[in-house]
This record gives sequence, C-alpha cells and structure tokens, in this order.
Amino acid sequence: MHFKMEANKDIYYLSEHFVSLQGEGNCAGLNSFFLRFHFCNLACTWCDTKYTWFADSGKFQPYSSEELKALIRAHNTEHIILTGGEPTLYRLDNLVVPGKKYHVESNGVFIPTAPLAVTIADGTVFRREGMDESVIRHFNWVISPKLSNARQQINEQSISFWAKQDYCVFKFIIRDESDLDEIEGTLKRFNIAGNKVYVGLEGQSLESQLKPALVDEIIRRGLNFSPRLHAMLWGASRGK
Repeated sequence: MHFKMEANKDIYYLSEHFVSLQGEGNCAGLNSFFLRFHFCNLACTWCDTKYTWFADSGKFQPYSSEELKALIRAHNTEHIILTGGEPTLYRLDNLVVPGKKYHVESNGVFIPTAPLAVTIADGTVFRREGMDESVIRHFNWVISPKLSNARQQINEQSISFWAKQDYCVFKFIIRDESDLDEIEGTLKRFNIAGNKVYVGLEGQSLESQLKPALVDEIIRRGLNFSPRLHAMLWGASRGK
C-alpha cells in the first residue's frame, strides 16, 4: 500500500497521540502532549518506534491541520511534542495554536524551510512546500543525527544547516565509548559546541540506562547527558 502525500491536500498521518512527560533532550521531564507522525525516511537498527516507518508497519489515521489544532486545543498541556516517524515530512508550521510551546524531534535529514519531494523505502511519496522560518524558529528543535550504530549516513548539507541555527540542539544515542569518539568528530567537522549536545544511552529498560562509567565519560568530554526517562519508567510501552 503506497500513498502520495501532497502539501495542498493538507493530510497528516498520525500513529498515535498521548499525554506523557518528555523523556529526553533539553526539556526532559515536561508534561507534554505528543503527536507521533507516521512514516519515516530512515530505518535505524535500534529504533524503538518501528511501527511508524511504513504504510504496512502499523496503524495510523489521517488528520487535517485544523483537526490537529483542535486536538491540541483540547488538551490542557502547554508543551506539544511533534515526533515520529519523521515529522518534517509534513508542514509543521501549519499546526501552531497560540499559547502552546512546540518541540520537534527530527533526524535532521530534511531542511524544513526547503521544499520537499522524497520517496521513502516503501514507495510512499511525500511532497510539501517549505515551512515558514518566522514560525518554526520559535519551535524547540531537537535534531538527532544518526551514528554508524544506526547504519545510516549523515546528510552533510542538512547538518551544516542545523549547525548554524540558534533554535536547535542535537541529540545522539550511544552504545559505548566509541560512539562518543564519532560524536566528537562530527562536532568538530560541523563546528558544533558541546553545550548544544545531549547524549542518551541506547535501550528501552531501566538497566540499559544505568551505566555510570559511560555517563562519566559523557561528562568528561563536555557534553550533556540526556536521561531517557520514558525507558527508565515504562520500558518499551507505547503511549509513554
């Protein structure tokens, strides 16, 4: 089953929506309303939301931008997390509701202000216009470039774009100390300051998150540690 997404059709596919706490990144712990968008341009080996990848990988529902804004208004939460899947496949600037604070969790492959035309691995086609930078620069963007442990290649043009923006931070997920070496090489290549970087530990269990020696090494290298609170509290449970 394939879909062709067009910006002028105003369709947004959601895998799920729920209220929980933001589990990681620079705003961990915040009470938040999550919109998890379906479809992704990547297929990372350790992904904990593989049900969002393709048309046949999980259930999803179509919404218009007005329907999503009504859904956002109906929840008494200030912070809105746009996650996925990959949310930048969609026009996120059309989802703004006054009084809400928006956070985007993205793999950073696509430049949001540029028009998009891409076919993902299952044949689904996405097309959208560029987003309005005067709107999206007020979002908290958490960009998560994939390391070699995800078997994905960094898009240099996109990371160069994000490295110049003052409205984003970077998040990396690591397995071991060798991943930190790779992160340091990436930061040097793109001139990214360590205080803009949050490092989390791979895994979906409490045990996987309790590695003090590795956290000590993150701190020693001048990077921020991002506890993955949802994994520590609820493991692999959906809707958390």
